Amino acid sequence: MSSYVKYCKAQAVECARRAKLASSPELAAERRSLGLRWLKLAEKAKATPLGRPREVESAALGVRP
Repeated sequence: MSSYVKYCKAQAVECARRAKLASSPELAAERRSLGLRWLKLAEKAKATPLGRPREVESAALGVRP
């Protein structure tokens, strides 16, 4: 797992922690939403090795999108 994936996941965990401590339901919802965005970034980073966009990877493999 890359350091960026680990970073994204750590940020998601921190958002979840802050959501539990939030002073209002709106702030908790905002933190949960932000945590989900971090998790999506982690998944995207795992799907594209070395941080290369899918188009570059496809071209390197000779595959057309």
